[in-house]
Amino acid sequence: MQPKTKKIIFIAVLLAGCIITSLISTNDKAKTLPVSSLPQSAQGAVTSKAVQAKTVRVQVSGAVLEPGIYDVPASCRVEEAISAAGGLTENADSERVNLVRKVRDGMQIRVPVQKAARTSRTQRKNAQATAGYSASSTKKVGSTRAGTEKNNSAVQIVRINSAGVSELQQLPGIGPALAQRIVETRNSGRFTSAEDLLRVPGIGKAKLAKLRNYVEVD
Repeated sequence: MQPKTKKIIFIAVLLAGCIITSLISTNDKAKTLPVSSLPQSAQGAVTSKAVQAKTVRVQVSGAVLEPGIYDVPASCRVEEAISAAGGLTENADSERVNLVRKVRDGMQIRVPVQKAARTSRTQRKNAQATAGYSASSTKKVGSTRAGTEKNNSAVQIVRINSAGVSELQQLPGIGPALAQRIVETRNSGRFTSAEDLLRVPGIGKAKLAKLRNYVEVD
């Protein structure tokens, strides 16, 4: 091989090595390219993903001042999430919550109230319900008694063998049609006792029991 040819080959190999070295260097720079050198839109996307990767969303409820959903650092603990919700209330039972537990995305942190507070609140509700029921019952019983006394005072003794249709209607449960049937039944044969009212169509034993104290056979 001639010296000139060897020189050409050497130069070609040297150029190839330089090209390869340059390409490797370019790739390394691309991998470590800082965010600030990226376009504005790309910077926003990278920053947003970085923020999302560092926060988690949790729900804090129960005995806290401001229950709700909060975005907290992924590395924080339950105590910090409760602080984000305004902190504990006076009746919070912190002994039943693991305050040093690390939070995770989608976690629900519920702070219970103290047992004494729960018992007091339950007793208060029960007392209110009982008082309401008693008042309602008393009112209902009073109304029933008043209504009964009013009905009893309004109904007088009726002589079923001589009373007319209008007078018979004063009896409890007796309307115009039934009063007319009493008169028609009486015309076919006088009543000799209150039990004879069972002959009237529409009067059974139950209705007779209601009428017995208000009728008289003359």
